[in-house]
Amino acid sequence: MTEPTNETLLVVDGHSLAFRAFYALPVENFSTAAGQATNAVWGFATMLSQVIEAEKPDHLGVAFDMKGGTFRNDMLPQYKGTREAAPEELLTQLPLIQRMLKALGVTYIEKQGYEGDDIIATLATMGDDAGYHTLVLSGDRDAFQLVDDNVTVLYPGHHFKDLKHMTPQSIVDKYKVTPAQYPDLAALRGETADNIPGVPGVGDGYAAKWINQYGSLDAICEHADEVTGKKGEALRANIDQVKLNRKVNALVRDVDLGVDIEDLTFGSVDVAQIDALFKELEFGPRTKTRVMKIFNGGVSPAGTAQGAAAAQSGGPAEDKLDSGLDTPKITVIESAAQFEQWVEAHRHEINVPDDIVDFPVSDYSNEAERHIMCGDAVGHAWTVTAWGDARPGRAHVQACAVATASSAAIIEAPMASSVQTALDRFLKAEHFRTIVHGYKELLHLLSAAGLGMALPMFDTKLGGYLAQPDFHADNLNQAAEHFLDIHVVDAEQPAQGVLDFDDEHTEEDLNERRVHDLAVIRELAVTLGPVIDERRQYWLMRAIELPVSRVLHGMEQSGAKIDRSRLTDMRDRFAADARQAQEMAWQYAGGEINLQSPKQLQKVLFVDMGLKPTKRTKNGSYTTNAAALQNLYIHSVDNEQANGFLGALLRHRETNKLKQIVQTLIDATNKADERIHTTFEQTVAATGRLSSVDPNLQNIPNRNAVGREIRSVFVPGEGYEALMSCDYSQVELRIMADLSGDEALIEAFRSGADFHKYVASMVYGVPVDQITGDQRSHVKAMSYGLAYGLSTYGLAQQLNIAQREAEALKNRYFDTFGKVHDYLESLVATAREKGYTETIFGRRRYFPALRSTNRMARDAAERAALNAPIQGSAADIMKIAMIRAGQALDEAGVKSRIILQIHDELVVEIAPGESEQVTELIRNAMEHAVDLAVPLDVSCGIGSDWQLAAH
Repeated sequence: MTEPTNETLLVVDGHSLAFRAFYALPVENFSTAAGQATNAVWGFATMLSQVIEAEKPDHLGVAFDMKGGTFRNDMLPQYKGTREAAPEELLTQLPLIQRMLKALGVTYIEKQGYEGDDIIATLATMGDDAGYHTLVLSGDRDAFQLVDDNVTVLYPGHHFKDLKHMTPQSIVDKYKVTPAQYPDLAALRGETADNIPGVPGVGDGYAAKWINQYGSLDAICEHADEVTGKKGEALRANIDQVKLNRKVNALVRDVDLGVDIEDLTFGSVDVAQIDALFKELEFGPRTKTRVMKIFNGGVSPAGTAQGAAAAQSGGPAEDKLDSGLDTPKITVIESAAQFEQWVEAHRHEINVPDDIVDFPVSDYSNEAERHIMCGDAVGHAWTVTAWGDARPGRAHVQACAVATASSAAIIEAPMASSVQTALDRFLKAEHFRTIVHGYKELLHLLSAAGLGMALPMFDTKLGGYLAQPDFHADNLNQAAEHFLDIHVVDAEQPAQGVLDFDDEHTEEDLNERRVHDLAVIRELAVTLGPVIDERRQYWLMRAIELPVSRVLHGMEQSGAKIDRSRLTDMRDRFAADARQAQEMAWQYAGGEINLQSPKQLQKVLFVDMGLKPTKRTKNGSYTTNAAALQNLYIHSVDNEQANGFLGALLRHRETNKLKQIVQTLIDATNKADERIHTTFEQTVAATGRLSSVDPNLQNIPNRNAVGREIRSVFVPGEGYEALMSCDYSQVELRIMADLSGDEALIEAFRSGADFHKYVASMVYGVPVDQITGDQRSHVKAMSYGLAYGLSTYGLAQQLNIAQREAEALKNRYFDTFGKVHDYLESLVATAREKGYTETIFGRRRYFPALRSTNRMARDAAERAALNAPIQGSAADIMKIAMIRAGQALDEAGVKSRIILQIHDELVVEIAPGESEQVTELIRNAMEHAVDLAVPLDVSCGIGSDWQLAAH
């Protein structure tokens, strides 16, 4: 071995890192428009950059496996035989990773007949012999045998950044053996992942004990007769296997790789190749800048704004938060006069055209108005934001800000009344010249400071949702990561969408974070504005999404009154029912078991009670999900014990779930006003539907009497006399009739008869009065199944009929409603051609997976493409109805108010004496939200609680 040098060699397990990157990042958020997955490439570049930046190696080599077996398969035919094939989305990225490495000037090596582990071992040995400090980046424990005083394994923890530096002492501390002895330990223990069987019952502890007692695996084998007990018997029975294991897990350290250490330099980047590859992969400029800076010897690429800034400043342009953005200069506002002076001093930076200012938001029928664009005005508008806790019912504000590109006015809370008045006046005058991130959340924060704000010009949170509805950012940093390629280290934010600073931050830290947020919001607007314009989505933002945000803010702030005593009694009753069902299940099982344990349930059902096992899950066990148990229950009528057990088990699951739902409502009830202030999520469901969290009110069951009873705990609050429920009837099917133009389906709605019976009579060719209950329910399921993209298999499962019967039903349906068939067929074809679908109002949803190489991903995308226009149109119609209803109530000057929106239903709190007037106002708003070829049918009911308001 030569004298040690001060240089470092980094050897990377390419496949290990690629797998880690692939599973760390959701593939649906990293795909090109053509459907090529890119998550592994992006993650590989990012993770490798992190290691290079932290360890600063002088030489770098990456090892990859090759297709085909190795000498180990000849020795042990089942070697790695149980490993599942890598996902197709990952396999297509491996050549892209290698292209990237080549363009970055990094040597990657693969050798037919050898594993990447052997290449790693050879490179590490070469580095060790040459006196280098060698680092091996690998998630494979076989690499531990390479560790010595000059070789350290970087072993990823749960989070990749938590790289464990496995030194000789680390190996001893962890496994109680030296690195040289580690292969002996692995041979005794075996390796499940590689399908290498060890000695049954012997883990790391016993293996280490034997090695330390006898010194080596060979010595253990020589003294095997001395090992007592069952483990000694197991050792002697498997001694040949253990010896074979030791040969298999020994890494080859002298593979002829055709390279020397000197060949493993890096830093000579082919900029043209990187440009071409990153453009093909649709990576943002900041990814390129960050990667190039790491691999190009710390120099940002020339010709970029970041590179120019770095060259002028003599270092990287990125600030402490690593955003690379120009942040505004802070002015802390202490008086109204100071704020007004600041506004006037920076007004010249604001330039918002009148056609945006004067944009009407009430006419939903004028197609021409939908072509309005935000242009580059988003870059010349005020930025308004606030920090604090935006959760409805408990919102509080810590600071507000108004900013331009160059300057920010920060107003700390609590603010003086004169400053509050000045800020309020500004917001009323300038709201349509502002950009925000999360208008609804901002309204909660402003309300906590006694402020309000009418519709802004642009909301970057809504803009990101309209541009990419399948992506959801929990906070501003996630939006910056996804849309701007800005990655902020350790800048954690709560899920509620706005930063809540704690007392541990210094004022300097707070202001740094604040100006960073302001810069990110502006950059998001500048980035998303052209995308929104190109996709004609700005009308949706200004006419639908922003007004809905305002309505939702009012609903969240009002909340829904809860009868706590009724809720508590219900919880206790469900708990008692669940206990009773559990006791009954235990009686049938012959003893106490954990009814939540799939393993214990499998034993009781398939071993003790002898039932035919259900389908296997991926891990080899039998499924015990609700559908499987229900099917077993139906088919176990001849087995009294099993049928009784399953009936009790299903009853326990149902009542326990109801108890949990009720407990969630109790926990979410605000003690100050006894109301639930749920948060309505506007940017989560890709179809455009609203959802709710904290608590989720959409999971309250509505299909059985016991579930519907939970609704009875929602009651009118003080000053109100009743609740009104108004919901759309068959809205998805009416939209399907309109969009398909199918005359027969349109006539079914116009007939005035029971719709599903009428349709069933047409499908089966018998008079309406002769349609059976089963025929009606089958056709109803068929109708809704089409609107929801349900497959023939799914329909068969839902109706509990054979798949051929479901196929025959579907064919009869399409024979009757031919244009429905043609319309649904056209949706997938158009989506495949354009890459997206559209609703009646132009809301788009993109489907890159339609071009995926993965068949399951393609099938799922096709079903979603069938579903999106109908579901999205229903979402748009409900949102328009909410806006119209809110406006109608405001204009009428009534006290009654909308408090909930669940699925296709609005719930209104009715003030005394207003029931008839408000019923007419809400019904009219919902029925005339949009003009379709068939009328929108709205049912309304009023009662002393939500359940009694049902109709």
